Amino acid sequence: GIVKTFFDLFSRSCTFQWPECAVLCLQSLVLLAALRRSFFQKEEDRTRLLASMMQGTTGILAAKMGLQDHSCYHELCRLLGKINATHQLNELCSSEQFQVWIEQVYSFTMDSLRHWEVMPNSKHYLLGFWAAMVSPVILLADKAPKQLETYIQQITVAYVESRLFMAEASADPNSNQDWDDPLLDEVLRAEQLEVLSNLGRCRYQDTAQYIMKHFEEISRLGQSGSVPQAVFEKKMTWIVYMMGALVGGHASAKASRADTDCAPTHVVNGELAGRIFRLVNLTDQQGSASEGLELAYLYFLEQFRKVYIGEHAKQVVQQQVSERLATVLGLEDENAVLGLLINKIGNNLQQRYGLESVVKKTLALFHELAAGINIVHTSDRSPHLIVSGRLLLKNDMVKYIINNHASPQFGFLSHSLQYGKYRTMYYHTLGKLLFMDIRDNKEAFEKFMEPQGHILNTLWQQSCQNPQLLRQDSCKGPLIGLCRDLRGIGLACTSCEPYAMLFEWLVDNPKNPATSRVTLFSRALDIWWDDPEVTTPLLKFMAEFVYNKAQRITFDQSSPNGILLFREASTILVTYGTRILQRTQFRDLYVEKYKGIGICLDMFSHALHGNYTNFGVFELYSDSSLSNSMALALRMCLAIPLQELNAYLKALKPYYYFLELATRGHMSKVMEQETSTLVTLLQSVEEGLLSFETGVSMQCCATVDNVISYFHQQLQGRASPEQERVRRFLGEAPQCLQKILHLMFQLVMTGEFSSTWSISRPLLGLVLLHGDYFLQLKEQLVNSQIEERRAKLRGYFDDLMAGVENNLSTKNKDSFTRNLYNFAQVVRTLS
Repeated sequence: GIVKTFFDLFSRSCTFQWPECAVLCLQSLVLLAALRRSFFQKEEDRTRLLASMMQGTTGILAAKMGLQDHSCYHELCRLLGKINATHQLNELCSSEQFQVWIEQVYSFTMDSLRHWEVMPNSKHYLLGFWAAMVSPVILLADKAPKQLETYIQQITVAYVESRLFMAEASADPNSNQDWDDPLLDEVLRAEQLEVLSNLGRCRYQDTAQYIMKHFEEISRLGQSGSVPQAVFEKKMTWIVYMMGALVGGHASAKASRADTDCAPTHVVNGELAGRIFRLVNLTDQQGSASEGLELAYLYFLEQFRKVYIGEHAKQVVQQQVSERLATVLGLEDENAVLGLLINKIGNNLQQRYGLESVVKKTLALFHELAAGINIVHTSDRSPHLIVSGRLLLKNDMVKYIINNHASPQFGFLSHSLQYGKYRTMYYHTLGKLLFMDIRDNKEAFEKFMEPQGHILNTLWQQSCQNPQLLRQDSCKGPLIGLCRDLRGIGLACTSCEPYAMLFEWLVDNPKNPATSRVTLFSRALDIWWDDPEVTTPLLKFMAEFVYNKAQRITFDQSSPNGILLFREASTILVTYGTRILQRTQFRDLYVEKYKGIGICLDMFSHALHGNYTNFGVFELYSDSSLSNSMALALRMCLAIPLQELNAYLKALKPYYYFLELATRGHMSKVMEQETSTLVTLLQSVEEGLLSFETGVSMQCCATVDNVISYFHQQLQGRASPEQERVRRFLGEAPQCLQKILHLMFQLVMTGEFSSTWSISRPLLGLVLLHGDYFLQLKEQLVNSQIEERRAKLRGYFDDLMAGVENNLSTKNKDSFTRNLYNFAQVVRTLS
């Protein structure tokens, strides 16, 4: 009865023109429609609710009651979407109201699409309603109502027409549009294309033929000049996007019953792709390009890539396939089909480099093709692994790009300094392909690196004559480009063999490291330290070069290379850190200071955690590299005020990673700092425990655990300078760790910390170190409760320490972790 009450109230509100009340009625009905199955005690109650919803919405749609009010219109669209989302198609069909209801929803949807410019965002719920029906209609086959397929097909056609009307309106400079153009909004466009890709699966060939008819018509009008160029480009852009959505949506979909007698899917895909590739060839011959149309091409190619990989898998499994995608496109084999994609990528990098968004998407597609590993399920039900990079290596255009990668033909390489990140992506992709092809062939690697080698040698020789020569503007661009390129190659080194080749290429004289080419970077940094356009790519490259990801850095036991690598990282850090800490005036603090410090700490953390350096050697042979770099890294941490650390957390995450590593393996070096320094560092850790970034809060827990474990170890050992430093710190700043102890208990008791295990490790050490303060804190927390809860909480605290001994053994930590987990569960029941 409650559903009928809301519908009656809605009707009265419309009659008496109370729009706010009418909207509230529909919003309440949306909440009722969202009730889960488990809410109902009997299935009949849920069925009655559905029947009432159908009857009520049918009445509103038939009378168009209140729909002139935009808010009511929006809420009704939401209500229809929610009814469909919470019920399966067979449940909807079994209702007596279904036939009348679905006809009304269909008429309402068609009418809404005819007036596409009114409330376009609300229509998303309506289109989602029909898109969600496609899969069950295909699955139920003959059991689904026959008219549903027809409705979905006609709505799909109307939706396609509405996008073309929208294209024409958006191309008119005089139109006063109050709606967002999806071609200019990537999120909105992706939502709309996803809906179309689902709708198009129902009668795939019919929808494809309809869109192809429009493609031919618009092409003819555009070539004859019968429509303005702006209208042609907008309409064609939408059609290319819609073709891509169709192909992408059908790549893994089963055929519907209406499609089974039609042309095979690969024939339809081939016809769609053939038209796009002909248009691509036509526009590539023109000097100017429409950015929107170029982005649409790339979207289509990304969707087509999925189809191509699936077709290739069939070729691997079934050697004899009578009709293939290549045949439909009039090409010799699948390799020639791939050539169409690669040719467009190559052409964009050579000609379309003036459009940054096109360069970005082109390189992303190229990388996906080179790095992609696809698991394709075929008709024999066995999954097949397709490494698309191996397919690329057979392609002539790819071979040409690899052999001429630094050619001036690829204009984006030298187009702008701001394109630096695209150079990195480009060389990351080429590096993946190169190492897949050559394995550990040093001659092939040397040949590939010749352009970079020429620049490196030129700059290095200038730095040997006079480092100040590097400060010339003529050196700046090549230096930045070199760092970007080498970082891309470094990213592609995912195993020992490629990394060893890159290391030997840079450290070309390991017996006399001061004369190795890798020293160019510390010399360049000494000259360009104040210019973030140089320092950022240089530091990023070094951070990648010293990063031992996937254990790719493995040197022989007798090799000094690990020490050389660490010392180079140390030199870079000291060179940059010393200068940046002396500077006091900044135009942009983030760009000129904090970003560089963040990357520098990231590089040093990679070097500390690389596991390729025996750090004991430095002290044994009186080498100050470790001491100097550690002290300077800590000074860099202190140079960042707490409020700035929170404001620029994304760039300064390495701050916390460095503190964790420094306290884990080099606590004696950290304790050489002044008490005030240590207090400041621990205050930042305390702040980090409250971070919404899970990684940061976990690192802060680990840092506190490292510090506390070191304190316990020293206090229980023999008298030593290290023990004296610990005692001095605890005597001068006892409140520092006590505040962290208090905060950790607050986080546990409020349930605001995600990992009980992570917080339990340092918490036990803090409780044992500050036993008296823990007892005071316990009493404070107990007394803060109302009278009847105090005894319970005191009991929970007693249970927390039950069976816990006064040591930090793993067994004792595990026991405390179990107790803390139970404590956290029961203490939250008090509130």
